[in-house]
Amino acid sequence: MRDFRSLSPMILLGLAVASIPAAANTCNSFGTYTCGKPTPDLVRFVGTGTTGQSVGILLGSNTFNITFKGNRSLIGDDLFILAAGPNGLTGKVNGVGFTSVSSFPEGSAIHAIQDTWSGMGIVFNSPSFGYANVGAIGSGNVSITAKGVGAGTIFYAVVVNPTNGKILYVTPNSEAGVLRGSSLATPEPASLTLLGTGLTALAALVRRKLGKS
Repeated sequence: MRDFRSLSPMILLGLAVASIPAAANTCNSFGTYTCGKPTPDLVRFVGTGTTGQSVGILLGSNTFNITFKGNRSLIGDDLFILAAGPNGLTGKVNGVGFTSVSSFPEGSAIHAIQDTWSGMGIVFNSPSFGYANVGAIGSGNVSITAKGVGAGTIFYAVVVNPTNGKILYVTPNSEAGVLRGSSLATPEPASLTLLGTGLTALAALVRRKLGKS
């Protein structure tokens, strides 16, 4: 086994940094939109709890809020909702459907998304990705309503300057949201067997009761 005590402090620091998952608030260009700066300001989802996973916010309702942390005015800028569906991407956000893309628009977030699905017991056989421009931002926070979007879908967001197409704000992993994720844990085979046995016994009891009446 290699003795890491012989390594210099700078090398150890480099190893530690390399082991940290890439932060999702490092900008990735998508479509015709490009990064205004390497690490933009933050867009945060406000949910009903936390997931305990890399994607940190549990969206227990189809309607939720988005907040912004930055020093510039966002009035007139466009808000995009980025979405990753574990088994296809359906529905709309604020009445806007998703434009499909071959990979998640925040490339560094895909590992956090997959880790979160795995950690929450969400099966993802055919992940799909897309984005929806829900329109210009006014003053204050923004309310989002998801309709027809599948449970387990994960949302991030970006803010884009519509004049030059520059991405100004993005969502970090810990502030992204999982839609109704708590209801999606896949039952274990043993649990399913136990449930089936119980239902069979209940049906037999009901038949005996009816036979005696």
